[in-house]
Amino acid sequence: MYSNQGGFLMSMLRQVVTLSAMVGGGMAVGVGLGMLFAPQSGRVTRGQMQVHLHKAQDKVTHMGDRMMRTLDSMMEKGKHVLRHAS
Repeated sequence: MYSNQGGFLMSMLRQVVTLSAMVGGGMAVGVGLGMLFAPQSGRVTRGQMQVHLHKAQDKVTHMGDRMMRTLDSMMEKGKHVLRHAS
């Protein structure tokens, strides 16, 4: 009954990672395009892009950390279920 629990958890993790990457990538593209079409000097735009890219990098890093903690928790719960299944 629980023999494929690990595969299911890994499949869920892949979906979460894919969705997170898409959201992060979309945010970066949106910020970049918004700034490129903003009516201001190139120096100001580059400075703003640098600030926003650093913020996006911090958010993605934080999301990755949260995902790893969630994965660890899911794996421990899966191990517990498998140990007590027999």
